[in-house]
Amino acid sequence: MTVNSIPSPDGKLAYIGKIIKIEPIPNADLIESATVVCGAGGRWQGVIGKGSFSLGDECVVYLQDAVLPEDCGLDFMAKSDWRVKIKRFRGAPSECLIDSKKIGGVIGDDVTHLLNVRKFYKPLPENMQGLALGNFPSFIPKTDELNFQTATHLVEYMQGKQFVATEKVDGTSCTIFRHQGHFGVCSRSLELKDGDNVYWNNCRDLDIPEGLALQLEVYGEKINKNPTGIKGSGKVAFTLYDIEKHEYINHAGLTNFCRERNIPQVKVTGEGVFNFSDDDLRRLAEGTYPNGKQQEGIVIRPISEARVNGDRVSFKVLNLLYNK
Repeated sequence: MTVNSIPSPDGKLAYIGKIIKIEPIPNADLIESATVVCGAGGRWQGVIGKGSFSLGDECVVYLQDAVLPEDCGLDFMAKSDWRVKIKRFRGAPSECLIDSKKIGGVIGDDVTHLLNVRKFYKPLPENMQGLALGNFPSFIPKTDELNFQTATHLVEYMQGKQFVATEKVDGTSCTIFRHQGHFGVCSRSLELKDGDNVYWNNCRDLDIPEGLALQLEVYGEKINKNPTGIKGSGKVAFTLYDIEKHEYINHAGLTNFCRERNIPQVKVTGEGVFNFSDDDLRRLAEGTYPNGKQQEGIVIRPISEARVNGDRVSFKVLNLLYNK
């Protein structure tokens, strides 16, 4: 196996699912589109061989960035280094890999570890990673966004409410904060020592008041193949968090904060009243960076911060035309 992968401590890469819809794909004789539900694993669309499944069939559903073991029996996955990617086939969404059910379990069971599935990761060159000072601060939430397919309760909440959609830049996430007099710079998982690395080099001069954390995407040369095509590196802020109050600051507050300090902010790609189906969201995520290449996707949030069942109302929609 040549692709970069690591164990996934929290699983969430493979589920027992059920086929709830099968639809033809125009101008396709050998494949059709299937919708699967996986309990807490969400609702996804995938492409299957024509006639290979029937309505109500149980199956195994592998999600994006799952890396399958080479003895999984799905030899055609070797050409993609055993990694599941999202894409479109003849215009139909392929957001997951659907396989026949060869193990026990019920719909919604997370079978990531049972099937020895690992998680794909995108490494940075060693000279850009920096040296660890410690773990990521426990008093700041990490930057992972839920896929809209696993956040149906958040999508339902958004219907009829004011929203803002922002461009998702494919780089590396960075969190900077000031807490109890200490200024810190973090990668996705670690706080880093001040040094010559992509995180500190982009953020050491930013003005962060006491008690706040700003989360940004750092992107550019040598970072995830630099899809934006810029020279050097850049950054865009996408979240502002109040450490003392344990709450996020809304989009308008983030905008004012960034404008006052001349900090670049993620591009707004849409706003208004949220009234979208799943297919509408997939189309909304399609778009290009200024260099003409497909963007990674979008992030959708309400104008006013909200939570549903403890989850922040915020989710990503990935662009199925984006070629990672």
